[in-house]
Amino acid sequence: MNIYRKYTVFYVGILLLISSLMSTNFILADEFTNFKGVIINGSAVDKEQTYSIRLLAIQDTASDLIEIEKTETTKLFEFKNVLINTNLTYFLMVDYQGVPAVFFIDDIEDFNNIELIVYERSFLPESIEVMDYSIMIPHISPDSNIISVLGLISLNNISTSTFMADLSDPNLSGLNLLRFSLPEKFENLSVDSDLPPGNVMQIPTGFALSNPIPPGDHQILYSYSMPYNTKSIKYVIKLPFGAENFKLLAPGKTSFSKPDNLELNSTNVDGKVYEVLKASNIQKGESISLEVINIPVPGAVSKITFFIKQNVIAIIVVSVSGFFLIVLILISLFKNYSNKLSSDQNLKKENNRLIDKIIELDEKYRNKKVEKEDYEILRSGLKDKIKGKI
Repeated sequence: MNIYRKYTVFYVGILLLISSLMSTNFILADEFTNFKGVIINGSAVDKEQTYSIRLLAIQDTASDLIEIEKTETTKLFEFKNVLINTNLTYFLMVDYQGVPAVFFIDDIEDFNNIELIVYERSFLPESIEVMDYSIMIPHISPDSNIISVLGLISLNNISTSTFMADLSDPNLSGLNLLRFSLPEKFENLSVDSDLPPGNVMQIPTGFALSNPIPPGDHQILYSYSMPYNTKSIKYVIKLPFGAENFKLLAPGKTSFSKPDNLELNSTNVDGKVYEVLKASNIQKGESISLEVINIPVPGAVSKITFFIKQNVIAIIVVSVSGFFLIVLILISLFKNYSNKLSSDQNLKKENNRLIDKIIELDEKYRNKKVEKEDYEILRSGLKDKIKGKI
């Protein structure tokens, strides 16, 4: 009875597993798959539109796009018998009014009922609003005097159209770009976002993005560094989209030259104290001018402590190795000294023995027990032996 129950549970588990796999998009290697769905215009445009849709793939280790299939449609689309290679990442791209909209296959739940939402294109950023504009200057690492800065911008497209500037327009101005200010002499700029693909355009006063901005909330994360041994940073932060909240964090004991509308407080982040400048409800087109002065740098004690913490294992290994090396040297010196002492004692005994022989030989010569010629030869030989030992 117990065996029967065990097998029953086993088979039920297998059936549940098969049912689960059949109800999800589980793609096996070299499996043929169909993709079927509809394109929806999120801007609620009544007239019929033509959309260009492509099924693309990309290898994880390569940047070249592989076009699987392409079609044009006014609404419905279908890609049949697509051979799926598990080494590739697949996605659908709808190109409408010059704006690419990307949808990854891994994010689609039902391959037979796909809904792709696209929007009309807007060429002006008038519907872009910034909710939070944050800048953070982390504490300077003890192993470096380089100031690194992080920035996080949360923005919202409140319209029902996708903003994307026309870079081919000869009359294009900075007012029609998604742009952000940086201090002079910034270095090593890096920008990431959750926006559709686009380019980062770096300029002396900051950077601009060519990415499309669909309706909804988005985030832009950027970082940069300042030249070695920079002691202060001067900001002129232009806010063409305004900001509901502005915040700048700098290491504790940092000084500022700031306008009166910026509130100064302090806070604790991961056990470290930061000075915080805040402002709210900044209107579109306004700017903030401030200077971050005397940013604290680690002292000699902090650098030594950091070095010890980072290299504690190496220090222990070197210390132990050095200790054993000193012990081996001392043992070697002691052995050499002992050997030399023993050798000196033996040499002294040998010399005393030779001297005694010379005295004995002299005594025999005085008593005429040794001929003169033999005496001189023997005495000379004994003297040479003593000289050779010294």
